[in-house]
Amino acid sequence: MNRIFLINVVLLFPAKIFAQENAVHEVKNPPIVVEILPGTSGYAAQITASKSFRDFSKFGIFSVTNFSSKWMETYSKDMMNQIHLTYQFAKGLKVLAGTHYTPNSGLRPNTAVSYTYSSRTIMVSLMPRIDLSKNSNWEGFAMLEYKPQLNQHWNIYTRAQGLYCATVKNGDHARSYLMLRAGLSYKDFRFGLGANWDAYGPNKTSKENYGIFIASNVFN
Repeated sequence: MNRIFLINVVLLFPAKIFAQENAVHEVKNPPIVVEILPGTSGYAAQITASKSFRDFSKFGIFSVTNFSSKWMETYSKDMMNQIHLTYQFAKGLKVLAGTHYTPNSGLRPNTAVSYTYSSRTIMVSLMPRIDLSKNSNWEGFAMLEYKPQLNQHWNIYTRAQGLYCATVKNGDHARSYLMLRAGLSYKDFRFGLGANWDAYGPNKTSKENYGIFIASNVFN
């Protein structure tokens, strides 16, 4: 867990430096989002950052760290970190190049394309990704948030987030998950009920976790 903590610190502080909004250049950056879910079988967390450089607004950094550990587990291999340099060539559409790491596959260069649509009540995000390595994987990611407003500060908050990863060589299943969230949001905070379903390897060995999630926008 010490390794995971250090990775999160490394991600958060550089992101704050590159991510601050600049009024002169009118660069708008999404917040860094931190979410935790203590549940029936263990603990899960996710940190997401998507930031533009102040002086080169079409370029930016996108990073996701997500991990889960069973209660009383000394060392968890269920961890993923990816960090990319991004280039926005159309509204909501970016091309990404960077690295992807898991304890099982190691550190691999990869490339991806992402599309994001966001309004006051809906956000849709799609990102296909592929490793640029000998034993490469391809991956499809999708997320939908629905957050209708209740009043000035409170919203209903729901999210469905899914991923499917397979080997390029023969199409064997490598990793997949489905995360569901349902609750409320107050200003920058979100909380409610959460469920994670995970599957690993060609045999799709499964793991489930049900609990309470808490999320917050850390930096704007």
